[in-house]
Amino acid sequence: MLWHMRALYLGLAAAFSVAALALKLFGVSNLATVACLLVAGIFLVLGLKVTADRRVPRQIELDDGKRATVRAMLDRGDEGAAVRQMQLWFRDASPEEARRAVLDLR
Repeated sequence: MLWHMRALYLGLAAAFSVAALALKLFGVSNLATVACLLVAGIFLVLGLKVTADRRVPRQIELDDGKRATVRAMLDRGDEGAAVRQMQLWFRDASPEEARRAVLDLR
């Protein structure tokens, strides 16, 4: 059911965006164009919210290659880069969780 809502919201966002382009192309008032863009933005936010609500956070589990990469960064003294790299690998990880995982490798 949620998958259909996501498709509906994103489809409506695309439709209103195209409508705004058509309105601008045919010289209709700027107010109508802006209204279409605002409605498209609302549907885009709703579609992305449905997508984000369905995501399941993953635990931070490092394989040997990732461990070696993070340890190399720590050996260079670049703890900040190691935390940022951890967040790139695990997008749902908060900065605190990423820092904790990096510090566990020390």
